[in-house]
Amino acid sequence: MNHFIFFHGVGIRSHFWDIIVPKLKERSIEYSLVDLDFSSLNNAFESSIQSVKEIMKKHPERNFVLVGHSLGGLFAIYVAQHLGDVIHKLIFVNTGLAPKRVALKAMQQMQINRLSKFIKKIGMRLLFSGKLPKWLSSSLYFTDDTPLDVKIELSKHNVRENREFLMEQFNSKSIWNSHLERVHFSGPDNVLSVFGSKDKTTPKRAFMYLVEKLNASYTIYQGSGHNDIITAPKYNEKFVEEIILFADNV
Repeated sequence: MNHFIFFHGVGIRSHFWDIIVPKLKERSIEYSLVDLDFSSLNNAFESSIQSVKEIMKKHPERNFVLVGHSLGGLFAIYVAQHLGDVIHKLIFVNTGLAPKRVALKAMQQMQINRLSKFIKKIGMRLLFSGKLPKWLSSSLYFTDDTPLDVKIELSKHNVRENREFLMEQFNSKSIWNSHLERVHFSGPDNVLSVFGSKDKTTPKRAFMYLVEKLNASYTIYQGSGHNDIITAPKYNEKFVEEIILFADNV
């Protein structure tokens, strides 16, 4: 029996998955929603591992499928790399990572777009420091495909993260890459990346970097923003079916 373990991203906890919980229950899917400790990066690493181990102890006979959204996807990858064969499948949603080194061609392109890159970097720092106005940050995460009532309900569960943690995470590219220097869990039958074509927070090349690093299968949801795959009915029915089929594929 498969057991799905869901990891949330920044600014919210396990409430993020509430909209798909009824869809999981309709299909009699076993699942657990994890709340990560974002008080520091080290605590987040520790809580991701310990949360999964505790669930495994309760259900030793089950096949465990890790599902992480955004930053939660990186922690799901981290757990899979550490626990290896005891993980059945790994799925991450709108999760990307930039490599330590950027190719010369990419560097030249960055120079051409220096001003826009600088503006985006400042914007992301404002976002991670919690200083962007709510109306603007909402447009980064959602498209109009997510109903207004869903956005309002999610906003009730927003978490104002510790600024030190946010900046620590913002500057942690080398840390995450170091965890992937020796890949222990990979392959298109084991790892699935799902991301939207209209994600405004992460460039496609960052999604594809992880796909290539982990030799993963991947699906692009056309028209979807950063959160919409989970929060919009237009996409989440398909998403639930896809992860169930991927987990069942032996």
